[in-house]
Amino acid sequence: MSLLTIIQNVCAEIDLDPPTAVMSSADPQINQLRILSYRAGKDLLKDHDWSSLVVSRDFTATGAIPEPAEPPNDWARYAENSKIWNVSRLWSLNGPVEPQTWERNTILNSNPVPQIFRMLGGKLAFYPNDAGETLRYEYVSKYWICLNGGATYAETWANDTDTARFSDDLLELSTIWRWKRAKGLDYGEELENFERAKEAAIGSDRAAAPMDLSMPNRGQVPENYWPGTIVVPNP
Repeated sequence: MSLLTIIQNVCAEIDLDPPTAVMSSADPQINQLRILSYRAGKDLLKDHDWSSLVVSRDFTATGAIPEPAEPPNDWARYAENSKIWNVSRLWSLNGPVEPQTWERNTILNSNPVPQIFRMLGGKLAFYPNDAGETLRYEYVSKYWICLNGGATYAETWANDTDTARFSDDLLELSTIWRWKRAKGLDYGEELENFERAKEAAIGSDRAAAPMDLSMPNRGQVPENYWPGTIVVPNP
C-alpha cells in the first residue's frame, strides 16, 4: 500500500477530504498526516525486529580497528540475541565487551580466543582483526521504506508511491491516534486498537521458540544421564 493510499485511508477514518497527492500537497492537514505517518513508522521500527528488515551480512575483515564499513549505512541495531560469527574460524565472538576489557587486551597485545568485539566510534571493532577472514552478523535495517514500491530502500518518505516494509494497517492505526492526540481529542480507544494490532503483528512475525543447541549434541550428556549398566539377576 502506497503512502498516498495510507493517507487517503486515514483521512476517510478521521473525516477529512482524501488528497490526490501527499508529497506535493500544500494542505497543512495532509502535511501533518505525512509527518505523523513517518513518526509512526520510526516508532514501529524501534518496537520489534521485523523479519522484513533483518539483514544477514557477510564481510571480509580488512585488519583495521574499527572496520571502516561495518556496520553499513542502513544499520539500526543488531538483531535480538544475534551473534557475530567468524566464519573462517567457526566461532562466535565474545562481546560486546566493556572498555576496561577492551583496553586490557589491546594494550597487553593479548590474543583472546574467541575474539572480542565492541562498537567504537559508531563502527564495529573486534580484536584481533586478521585481514581476509570472513565474518557474519544479522542486523535490523533502518530503511523501512521501499522507494516507489521497488527494491531501493530509504528511511524517509520521498514519493506518493513509496510503500512500507511492514504492516500498512499498523501505520494507519498509529497515524490516526497520533492525529487525534495532536488535535487535543480523546485518542484512548484508537491507541488501544493500535496496540492490540501491533502485538498481534509482532506475535505473527516473531520467531519460534529457541531450539536447544546445548552440549548433548556436541559430545556431552544431560545432567540426569547415568552411564552405568543395569544388570537384572536371574530369578
